[in-house]
Amino acid sequence: LAHRGCILGNYPENILMPGERRATLAKSKGIHDLSLHERRVLANALKDDVLSVKSVAIDARKSLMASHDPVIVGEAPFADSPHTRGRRGFANGKIDRRGSTRLRGASPSK
Repeated sequence: LAHRGCILGNYPENILMPGERRATLAKSKGIHDLSLHERRVLANALKDDVLSVKSVAIDARKSLMASHDPVIVGEAPFADSPHTRGRRGFANGKIDRRGSTRLRGASPSK
């Protein structure tokens, strides 16, 4: 994403991010790390245009490549989430919780 100057937005909150690994696995195996339910949620987010891809200017790519700006921005956590902010993923593989603030009100049905 960073090489192409793209930012992926609204990545589903309860789905492993690319490069993130399940605690039970020694290393990340990409999409194979996701459960069937998680794969469906991700596929539905793609089909329903929940995920967005934004292109940035050529000079802004340097910030993406240097991991100053995130290449993946997660959706805001649900109201009942223990997290106050959403996840952000960077080109260097780091993930933090400094993204969108938690939603207020009722959580969506799962």
